[in-house]
Amino acid sequence: MQVTIDHTGPCRKTLRIEVPAARVEGVRAEVLREFKKEARLPGFRPGHAPEPLVEKRYAKEIDEELQRRLVPESYREALTLHKLRVVGNPAVRSLECQRGQPLTFTAEVDVAPEFALPDYKGLPVKKHEHPVTDEDVTRTLDSLRDQQADFVDVTGRGLQTNDFAVLDYTGIVDGKPVSELAPDAKVLGENKGFWMLIAADSFLPGFCDQLLGAQAGEKRQVLVDIPADFPQKPLAGKKATYFVTVTGIKEKKLPEVNDEFARKVGVESVEKLKEEIRKQLAAERAAEADSDVRRQIVDQLLARVSFDLPESLVAHETRSIIYDVVRENSLRGVTKEQLEAKKDELFGQATASAKDRLRVSFILDAIAEKEGIKVEETEIDQRIAQMAVRYRTTPDRLRAMLAERDGLGEVEEQVRVSKTLDFLVANAKVETGG
Repeated sequence: MQVTIDHTGPCRKTLRIEVPAARVEGVRAEVLREFKKEARLPGFRPGHAPEPLVEKRYAKEIDEELQRRLVPESYREALTLHKLRVVGNPAVRSLECQRGQPLTFTAEVDVAPEFALPDYKGLPVKKHEHPVTDEDVTRTLDSLRDQQADFVDVTGRGLQTNDFAVLDYTGIVDGKPVSELAPDAKVLGENKGFWMLIAADSFLPGFCDQLLGAQAGEKRQVLVDIPADFPQKPLAGKKATYFVTVTGIKEKKLPEVNDEFARKVGVESVEKLKEEIRKQLAAERAAEADSDVRRQIVDQLLARVSFDLPESLVAHETRSIIYDVVRENSLRGVTKEQLEAKKDELFGQATASAKDRLRVSFILDAIAEKEGIKVEETEIDQRIAQMAVRYRTTPDRLRAMLAERDGLGEVEEQVRVSKTLDFLVANAKVETGG
């Protein structure tokens, strides 16, 4: 078999592969015998038709099966012969397969970048330590109190700042319902039984101020000047009129910090609760410090080596990042129009992030290979068990799902990256401090 390789771009090669005619005819004869066993031709028992008739009747199918076997087989041999580390799938073109002639085709492939590893042992990093203070514990306790708060009905007075108003409202701009002008932002148009914190920065500018003093059951007309830079363009710079009914007033009552409160959150006493909070905060800060050390190591590796990347991988990773960004922003209420207005900026940021991710991946893979860092099956099992807890399923079920979508390799890569970073941290020069 003959293979010629042209370098057609950064990390891209074109292989021209020629399979000798003798090998092609040998595989063709093998395929023909298999077709003969199954062939059903008039006048002959199944499997007993003469080969020339079978070949004539199934000529197209035989050629297709011949190519289906020889093209991937010879392609894999070419990669092994020339020790090519291909990423992604090949683009097969110019396939020629004539009787008595060699089978030839070209395969355009992206290959892993070649680069010299920088020095990666003894990297200087700083580990920031932030001890847990009493004020930190108090803030966490306040957050727990807020989560356990009761909301009690208020009678005998009007709305005050920091109350929660239960509202029915409908908005109009230029004589048209806000819900028609901005259908993507339903909360702006109308609502029933909507709980709103009465504060200056709640909802629209000046909206809550005009509700102060309102009693439960009272109706008010609220006039709002919508800012010129408002995200919903059809409403920007307009004057809106809201017809509001205050159907209820709620006041937040925080629980006292005592043993009864501690038991509600699953701890026997306040002192034990404070102790558990301190431990949890300390663990979180230790994890954040470790994560920061890893980030410093990654940043230094990226700064010490530069190399081209396969274009197909960059494009794929960029698409994946953009998909995540769009999904996350949509969940936060960002409109399609807002995303469209920033598409060039988002694409540039996604491309830069994609390149950094891929470079880190190639660098860490190279370090793992050089240092002989391997992933054991038990480590994959442990990672799947951790993931199963997070996704609220069983390890066996999650493993089956991963296997079905070829995701086990991704889990193995995650473990390898984690072990490689652990190795780099263990061999770094770590300075501790605040």
